[in-house]
Amino acid sequence: MSDVYIRVIPTDPRWQPTAEKATRAAEYIAGLFAGPGDHVEQVEPVFHEHITLIDGGEYMQNLFCPRCDATIGLDWFWALLIARNGGRRVGEPTVDDLGVAVPCCGAELTMAELRFDGPVGFARFEVSVLNWTRHVWDLSNDELAAVSEILGHPVTQIHARY
Repeated sequence: MSDVYIRVIPTDPRWQPTAEKATRAAEYIAGLFAGPGDHVEQVEPVFHEHITLIDGGEYMQNLFCPRCDATIGLDWFWALLIARNGGRRVGEPTVDDLGVAVPCCGAELTMAELRFDGPVGFARFEVSVLNWTRHVWDLSNDELAAVSEILGHPVTQIHARY
């Protein structure tokens, strides 16, 4: 059986909250799974030492150039991340340099600007929600706004299955 996650991350890949705010945000999110039929195994704040790829796992299927709309493909992206991680395959690749030149048209972009067909982000912090069920799939805009207020920074969500 695969694990499913909601991964709530700041919109700025380099930003991190205080430990106190991170704990409060995790507690708030855990409380969102308190309705009938709602369930969550684990909700935890996670701090990463470096900017880390927050991907959608099985939901991440392809990659496209936002400038020329060419299909770049995930093989190019994974090879880039492996090269930037010293040739090592790692579970959650770190990405200190988000700059990239795409192979199709040579445009200079950041990795965050690349267009993936599934959810992807880059962050040094996340609230990770493991194996959740809820009557509504996404956290609502109001719920994300509440998390943003708790943390003191705007957030977005990434759904993942591994």
